[in-house]
Amino acid sequence: MNNMNNHHNTQMQEKALFIARKGLWRFILLSTLQTLLGTLAICYLAYWLINPALFNNTLALMLPALVPPLVSPVVSYFSYRVFSSLADDHLQLHQEVLRRQLLERELRMQANTDMLTGLSNRRAFFEEAERRLARGHQTLVLIDLDFFKAINDQHGHDIGDHVLVRMAQLLSDNFEPEALLARLGGEEFAFLSSLESELLIDQLQQINRTLQKNPMKIKKLRVDLSLSAGVVIVEQNGDLQEGLIQADTCLYHAKRNGRCQIQTAGTSS
Repeated sequence: MNNMNNHHNTQMQEKALFIARKGLWRFILLSTLQTLLGTLAICYLAYWLINPALFNNTLALMLPALVPPLVSPVVSYFSYRVFSSLADDHLQLHQEVLRRQLLERELRMQANTDMLTGLSNRRAFFEEAERRLARGHQTLVLIDLDFFKAINDQHGHDIGDHVLVRMAQLLSDNFEPEALLARLGGEEFAFLSSLESELLIDQLQQINRTLQKNPMKIKKLRVDLSLSAGVVIVEQNGDLQEGLIQADTCLYHAKRNGRCQIQTAGTSS
């Protein structure tokens, strides 16, 4: 029943829009012409069937042609006003729906996006990670920028923010869109990938070599930077939190052993 009502309302809205687009005078003209032709056809058919002698009566012949042009424009005018009002309401409703959809999309994006780097945030990472792990095992990589605190202390937080943005772009260029990449907080990044850990480790080592060969230049400042990472395999339907704990342990060993390196572990289930 509700579907029938919705269908009827949709048809009325479409009809109202169609009529409103025609314009008032065109609508009155077409309505009057249709009414005139319909009235003539019905009356003359009735004359022919009931009393053909009426064709000899001038008044009987003229009446069907005179009444519609007098009555129809008035009726058409008020009908047009009704349909025009419905069309306006429909357009306003449509605009409001679009506005709310855009607002909802923007709020969802803000809730799931790290505003500094544009990457997914921790919340979005955990939500999407669960879906990925439900489909199969994933390689989890936890990354930390070496001596980032010293960069902030030496050059200021503005330069530090630029470093984070540039690093986010570098990681995105190397691992997205295949990987789920996120900034978890501070100078810590993470991503999940369906690729083998050996390939990802090679890519991370290549990034370190690139950073050592070509240090970042931000606002005419040279910023020496490297990354350390912990890599683990999380099995299908595995515990992501447990995987992060293991990856963090690997990351701790990488930093303890001199930084600028990648440590790996076994499987997290």
